[in-house]
Amino acid sequence: MNQFRNQANVYMDVDEGLKAYINGVYAKMGVGLAITALTAYFGYQNIISGGFMYKLLASGSSLVTLVAFFIQIGLVVNLSREITVMSPSRAKGMFYAYSFVTGVTFSILPLQFGAGTVFDAFLYAAVMFGACAVIGYTTNRDLSKLSGILMGGLVALIIASLVSMFVPSLRANLGIAYIGVILFCAITAWDMQRIKQMYYQSYNYEGSENLAVLGALSLYLDFINIFLYVLRILGASNRD
Repeated sequence: MNQFRNQANVYMDVDEGLKAYINGVYAKMGVGLAITALTAYFGYQNIISGGFMYKLLASGSSLVTLVAFFIQIGLVVNLSREITVMSPSRAKGMFYAYSFVTGVTFSILPLQFGAGTVFDAFLYAAVMFGACAVIGYTTNRDLSKLSGILMGGLVALIIASLVSMFVPSLRANLGIAYIGVILFCAITAWDMQRIKQMYYQSYNYEGSENLAVLGALSLYLDFINIFLYVLRILGASNRD
């Protein structure tokens, strides 16, 4: 009897730990999104008030975009490779730094699409992301079986996006945007399930806080990509 009671207590501890872990992942993701949104807002205000960002854009300089791009790549690569050995504070710092740099690059989105369209895209993305995250958390199906298809689709989407930069007809085609929304919604559900599995594999592991940061980064990137593709679709609809 004591053995069964002990096992039940262990299961309860794991379940309660999972809830706390998932809440921590979402809290970190939420902070990251807040940093991005606030940075983008103040960057946009700086542009329309003729500040430093406006002067860079007016000069036609692409230096900020290039620097921001390489900083983002460097942060993600470093965070993914060193996540198991770095301190939790450094891991969170790098994630929030990535969020800040993303916000800098997003400062020009209201100029391109309009502030109202950006806000609408955020709401649509939030609803789709939330629904897919719930599916990934609650489903009993093993979504890892789809990982090969999802990664293959992601590679194909990246190639198509690169080609569209040089082919105007593809750039104007919204097919890539719709595929992108569907693909990243599916990846969101898969990532959510994978984050749960990471918790069970790292239960009582001292580096679980860092894995929570990595999970937050994964979900953050999923949301950002859904948002960007939805924004592209809404922007095209408004122009029409």
